[in-house]
Parts: sequence; structure tokens; C-alpha cells
Amino acid sequence: MAGFLVVTLRVVQLQGSAGQPYRTLGQEETVVQEVLPAPRGAIYDRQGQPLVLSVPVDEVVADPELLPDPARAAGELAPLLGEPPATLTQELSVRSGYLVLTQDLPAADASKVLALDLPGVTLTPREHLVAPNGDLAAPLLGGVNAAGVGVSGLEEEYQRILAGRAGLEDQAVAPSGVVIPLTIDAGLQWVVEQDLAAGVAKAQAQNGIAIVEDPRTGAILAMASVVRDPTTGAVTPAPENLALTQVYEPGSVFKLVTFSAALQDGIITPDSVIQVPSVLPIDGAIFHDAWSHPAEPMTASQILAQSSNMGTILIAERLGVDRLAAQISALGFGHPTGLGFPGASPGLVKPVSSWSPTAIGSTPIGQDTGVTAQQILDLFSTVANGGVAVPPRLVAATVSPSGQFHPLARQPGHRVIAASADAELVQMMESVATPVGTAPAAAVPGYTVAGKTGTSQIPDPKTGGYTPGAYWGTFAGFAPAQDPALAAVVVMTRPHPIYGGSVSAPVFSEIMRYALPHYGIAPTGGGQPLPPTPQEVASGG
Repeated sequence: MAGFLVVTLRVVQLQGSAGQPYRTLGQEETVVQEVLPAPRGAIYDRQGQPLVLSVPVDEVVADPELLPDPARAAGELAPLLGEPPATLTQELSVRSGYLVLTQDLPAADASKVLALDLPGVTLTPREHLVAPNGDLAAPLLGGVNAAGVGVSGLEEEYQRILAGRAGLEDQAVAPSGVVIPLTIDAGLQWVVEQDLAAGVAKAQAQNGIAIVEDPRTGAILAMASVVRDPTTGAVTPAPENLALTQVYEPGSVFKLVTFSAALQDGIITPDSVIQVPSVLPIDGAIFHDAWSHPAEPMTASQILAQSSNMGTILIAERLGVDRLAAQISALGFGHPTGLGFPGASPGLVKPVSSWSPTAIGSTPIGQDTGVTAQQILDLFSTVANGGVAVPPRLVAATVSPSGQFHPLARQPGHRVIAASADAELVQMMESVATPVGTAPAAAVPGYTVAGKTGTSQIPDPKTGGYTPGAYWGTFAGFAPAQDPALAAVVVMTRPHPIYGGSVSAPVFSEIMRYALPHYGIAPTGGGQPLPPTPQEVASGG
């Protein structure tokens, strides 16, 4: 009885307080934990349409040394893997011990491979990213490498969130990556890409950029970058998001910096008359307009509408170097946009201390300063928003695996241009998209448009000067002019003809003809496009 009592007490002890080490040892002997990779998070547009999805697939691996009959195995696998039997037979005949047959076999075909019960053939679950809309917004979305890690675009910027968190098989739980809804509108993105590609092909440009934004919220609704093959002429998505990475001299669209500061400081009014010379010498350099004219009086509004370099420089001289530089910085040039996009450039803005004596002539007309297309759009969105700068946004929110919606915090806007000066500037900009301005082709039937053209030379890094015959053509604007709902910019590199009013303005018009009704923006009247006069084509902007 005493011995039985001792045994009973020992059993109770082992099953109770002293049993945990043995239970752990037993689990280690019988349970194997395998890491289950989290499915990569999806990316959606603002309407909930999928732009990138993670689809479960299988990687098929073979050990040829275990296959008794490579030819027979190849014959059974070929229809399922989509490979010629002869090719598979050759691969399986090499005694390598490890051979990856495919990395993205659909689940339906994977089950058929398992049913073959071939020795040495195994399947490993994987995830495969699918873009339901093909190349739509490809430079913006970016991509992942073979290991499933984002290496460009939004896939790289939000790698930590999209990758999710791996789970363990014995828990039967694999927390997935989150869903990221963008501000991008897939329908508008498609239209923008098509219109931009057609414009680039027509102008035989090297590449093209187009962005559409809601200036009131900073939400980017479409962002497209395309390149043209010089040999075949085919226009395809760019290998990178040029809208944020390509730095260029903007030309006359940059004149809004000078005009906004001069109006705000009371240096000019829209009706101020300035005697504009035919040429303007500054420290040995000769500045002139894009068209020949004698010395003549022009109002500030005419100077902006006709994109007079001489008139703009004279206004900048009244403004002064320090005030001009301060306005350039206040409007965001030389600073990151806040999007955090991989490879995005803050632009190239020289400090005042390094300005040359001729900078007061070149900088106000958009030379000697490097910007991105997004920064130009930020400038125009600020003007469209009554002088209040609102940081741009590409991502609206994240959605957790449980479906919980987490809106990303919006950065507050801040006033850059006084409301009264901004209203005067908008009124002046309305004439640009009319027969008296440089971009009648930017007009949108039924709507008023405010905008500005830009035509700028491409620098030659070898000579320190400019490349003969090489230009950028830009048009940026917003509509309806007096109650702006949408702002957009179009930039082309090395177009033919060279003028922004001729190549980029028509693309802006086509985009807005779709976008304004698409968002239910009521017509405001006006906006009937007319063919440009020879002088307007020559001025170009």
C-alpha cells in the first residue's frame, strides 16, 4: 500500500506542476511548426478596384535523380506546366538533384500535379502578384523581386505594410498583409495613359508625363509616365515614375512664381503697363522673347498671356533677388513633396549666394532651376486652391486583415499666396487658354480653363550650355477656372513641334474633357477651342 501511494503521488506530480517540461518535450517530438508566409497585401484604387492582387500559386520542384523515367514524367507534366515535352525531358534528364520547373502554377493545376504521384516532384506554396489591368499605372505601383520584396514604386515604399506578418502552421493562422487603397482612379488613370501615349506618339517625343490632382485635398487621381521607342515608335509605360523622379527646367510655367509674389507685394496689378523692350542685356547676356517684336507697352496680364520673357524679367527685377528666392522656396521648390516615393527628387534650387549676375534674367523664366512635374502641379494646385498649399497624397488609407479601415492622416495646408493676389492671378491665367494666349488648344468646351505654357531648352552636361533643338514642352492648368475642381500637368521631352502650347496643351484638353464630366463637375460656359494664330504658335510659352 505504501509503495502504491508513492507511485500515485508521483503520477499526480508529473501530470500537474512537474509535467510542463515533459509536455513541451512531447510537443517537440511530435509537432513541427512551419512558417506560413503572409499573403502580400493588395493595392486598390479610390473606387475599390484592384490594381495589384496577391494570388496563391505553387512552385514545382523536381529531383531528377529520383525519377526512374524522365521522358514519361515529362510527358505527364508538360500539359500542366505549359512546356514542350521534349524540353522537359531534356531538363529532367540532367541529374542535378534540384530543379525548379515553375514558380507560379495555379492551384487547379497544382492538384493535378500531386495526383500524378511522381517520385521526387514536390510543391511549395507561394504568392504571385497579379495586375488585373495589365500595365495600368505600372511606373507608379512599382514591382517586387523574386523573393517577394518591393523594389520600386509604392511596392517598395510600403514594403513593411504590404509584406504582412508570417504565421505558424500549427496555429492555423497566417496574418495577411494589409490592403492599401490609393487616391488613384483606375478609370481616369486609363484615360490619362491613353491620351498621353497618343500625344507622345503624335509629337514623336522621347517621353511624356501627365498628372491629375484634386487641388482641394491634394489627392492624386492619375499619374502616368510613358516612353517612346525611337526605332519602332511604340509608346509603353516608363521603367520608372518620371512624374516624381525626372528633374527638368520648367520654362514659362515657372513664371507663376514671379507673378504671384509681385501681385502679393503690390509691385504690379493685372492692368499695370510695362514698356517691354525687344531685347534685354544683363551682364553681357542677351535675353529676348520667343517671337520678334519692337519695344512696346504691355499690361501684366498680356505679359503672362503671351508669355513674354522680357516683361517677366522686368517684373522680377522690381521684385528683387531675395524676394524671388523666398517665393520659390515657399512654393515648395527645392523641397520634397512629402509623398515619400522611392527615388523622388526634391529638385535642384540654387541658394541665393550662388546665383550668377544673369540669374535675375534666367530664373524668373524657368531656367537654372530643376523641378519635377509633381512640383509644378503643386504650384498650380496652390493657385487653384486660393493660395493655400495642400500636400499631395497618393495613399488614402490602409485596411487591416480584419477589415478595419485606417485613413492616413492628412497634412494641414498652409497659405502661400494672399487670397486677393491669388484671385487676380487666376483671372490673368484664364486668358492663356484663349485665342489671345499661348494655349488655345488647352480649352475645354463648356468649361473655363486657367493655365500656363512652358517651353524650355534641355541642358547639355558636357558643354554646360543647352542642347541645340532639344526642348521640354509643358502645360499646366485647372478647371473650372473660378471654382477649380481638377488640376493637371502634362510634360513632354523632345517633342516636335517644341512648344508646350502645341503638344502638351491638347493632351490636357483631352484629359479634362473626360475627367470633368466623370466627376460630375457642372459646365461653366466658355472654353470653345479655336485654331492658334501664327504669332501664338511662335510664342509657344
